[in-house]
Amino acid sequence: MEARRKGRPGRSPAAVEHVLRRVALAAACLFVAATVLAAEGPPVATFFAGPRTGGMAISPDGTHIASLQVVDGHMNVVVIDLATRTSRPMPSTRTRDAVSVWWINDHRLLLESGTLGGRQKDVRGGGLYAVDIDGSNPRQLGSGLGETMERSKLGLVRPIALVRMLPGGGDDFIAQEFLIGHRGTEPGALVRVDSRNGNRSYLSDDKPDKGDLEAWTVDRNGVGRTLTVSSEGSVRVWYRAADRAPWEKIGEYAVLSADKWAPVAVAADGKTLLAISWAGRDKAAIRRYDPAAHAMGEIVAEHPQVDLTDVVFSSDGEAIGVRYEADRAGFIWFDAERTALQQEIDKALPDTVNSMAGSRDLRRFVVTSTSDVQPGAFYLFDRDARKLEWLADSSPWIDPGQMSPMQPVRYAARDGLEIPAYLTLPRGSTGKDQPMVVLVHGGPWVEGARWYYNPEVQFLASRGYAVLQPNYRGTTRYGWKHFSSSFMQWGLAMQDDITDGVKWAIARGYADPGRICIYGASYGGYAALMGLAKTPELYKCAIDYVGITDLKLFVSGASSDLAYSPFMRYEARAMIGDPERDAARLKATSPVELAGEIKAPVFLAYGSADRRVIPEHGTRMKAALEAAGRKPLWMNAAGEGHGYRTMENDVKFYEAMEQFLAGNIGPDAK
Repeated sequence: MEARRKGRPGRSPAAVEHVLRRVALAAACLFVAATVLAAEGPPVATFFAGPRTGGMAISPDGTHIASLQVVDGHMNVVVIDLATRTSRPMPSTRTRDAVSVWWINDHRLLLESGTLGGRQKDVRGGGLYAVDIDGSNPRQLGSGLGETMERSKLGLVRPIALVRMLPGGGDDFIAQEFLIGHRGTEPGALVRVDSRNGNRSYLSDDKPDKGDLEAWTVDRNGVGRTLTVSSEGSVRVWYRAADRAPWEKIGEYAVLSADKWAPVAVAADGKTLLAISWAGRDKAAIRRYDPAAHAMGEIVAEHPQVDLTDVVFSSDGEAIGVRYEADRAGFIWFDAERTALQQEIDKALPDTVNSMAGSRDLRRFVVTSTSDVQPGAFYLFDRDARKLEWLADSSPWIDPGQMSPMQPVRYAARDGLEIPAYLTLPRGSTGKDQPMVVLVHGGPWVEGARWYYNPEVQFLASRGYAVLQPNYRGTTRYGWKHFSSSFMQWGLAMQDDITDGVKWAIARGYADPGRICIYGASYGGYAALMGLAKTPELYKCAIDYVGITDLKLFVSGASSDLAYSPFMRYEARAMIGDPERDAARLKATSPVELAGEIKAPVFLAYGSADRRVIPEHGTRMKAALEAAGRKPLWMNAAGEGHGYRTMENDVKFYEAMEQFLAGNIGPDAK
């Protein structure tokens, strides 16, 4: 089987410029044209423009595709009739984007509104809407957080989030309410929503517990069978055998427990559960749990490198497999038929990660194909015709042949812990003694660097820099030991992991030891500044983008949107430190207190409206550096939050970064 790409747009320079201008116009970036003409290489907007096609989903009967596409300057849902190949945009407010779409049944869609930032990955969800595929019978079913903040001043509002779809072709789905009022946001009821009239049937009037966080699993009949509740540092798991059956607590553990587990689906037998479990092992597996016996049973899926936590569901809400993020992403399907289909598609598209979503009868699939050099391509796979047909590229102005491959690597930290990382060497370079940017991911307790198209990495590589992305301890998905060994280690072992990666790259001959800069956002910005203060001999410069500079200020939660979150009230004290008990250590590992140790040039970039890392982190660091005789390059974007969302500010930031790097480790360095 070969992948057919009939009608694929070309990638001549003129075509690229044409697409860039269209994207820039949609984002109201009037200056991109000048950037295109002035830049020697691909302009910044080439890498950071949002996608033209954001995703595709096939209908349960396999006759239509719902596609997220840019229409009149905003991402909208477009329905494609596969018989006629005609397209119909769904009704749009023209002021917000569609960021997600699901099929409720063969003829009706559920879409999530929101906003797309300047970057492809910067998506914020909002309200839920339903509409028939011919554009008729639209219905708003729930407002999103962004749409309700002002309304919440007037009283309680109840936005909803999708929990699961239901089999049978009806118009209903299951959702969870969230209550937004003067006390902030808290979980509400489990509801069955009629997408035709918006009516909500309440399903959880007898729920046995409540907490700061609540998660449900629902069976195919729409009955909530498990409730997982988190509050005050404790997790409780409840189960019932049927609707109105008595609830029974089947598990309880500390949030930061090595034996944590959580149900994610009711199994096909209707009696046992599928659970994500670390119990008795380092890396999470998908296991079967028997509530009647209170026993964890067989392993359904596991992986030697990473945790399995991302369960894949069919269009009618059944658990069918799990996606994993190892050196490269992949899938473990729970049935032999999908497993064989995945192998067939991977053989036809061997250099990409291929996600497949099929019709109910598994005769037609939408395949989303991504890689380190390909933002995304969409195919239609017809099993009966034995044909894999190209449909669209997400960002057709990106030429994979001109991008730089990422290679997964591993190195040993000084205490022996294995650190996964990704190394990108500029295409066409010798790969030896390269100027290098160490790109430290934020979080820090997130999945971190992955083998996918990363616009920052490709931008830096296009300017001639090697890029090292260490998944230092604390990065999730690598097991409990890798995660928990980060506790209380900001600026200590976590920083040493980054340092050891730089030394590894130098010893292997990849990096020129005299031309290395460290860069990151949020926690990554913190680590960049700590790198200069702790190991000044390694780095010629640092870029801190919306980074934390004062740990006591951050953990105290002053003015942060995390101030009253469960994480800041409980976990942060055990994972970062207590502002009173650990005051001396927090001070000793805060960049703002170490400004006198920093000798290399620094670029500080913040957003004036950031509520996660409040701007005071930036202004304090700027003042401390200036008091120490160092004048940092400073950018404070008006109205921007925790990461810039407009193309205009993105372009300004990365153009400033380009000049800063060129003057310190690039062709203009002295």
